[in-house]
Amino acid sequence: MSVTDVPVPVIPDADAVMTESERRKKEKELLEARKAGTIPAEVDEDGKEINPHIPQYMSQAPWYLNASAGSGLKHQKSQSKDDQYDKMGAWYARG
Repeated sequence: MSVTDVPVPVIPDADAVMTESERRKKEKELLEARKAGTIPAEVDEDGKEINPHIPQYMSQAPWYLNASAGSGLKHQKSQSKDDQYDKMGAWYARG
């Protein structure tokens, strides 16, 4: 392999790159504006508005459930478990 075959990394423009602190600051400003009501609230996949006063640990689904689902309270609602379990008075073979 000669020197001319080595790929040269492309360095992005310094203005286009946001640092982590700038990104967090912008997210915090956006969240504060949503809480103040100057910017419309986020919308979940069902089209319902997400209350900006709900803490992030409640509105974000845990990593082990479905992280790609995004924000919302859908993961907080009870799932239909009627199909999985028998009713209390259902008969089953004993012995």
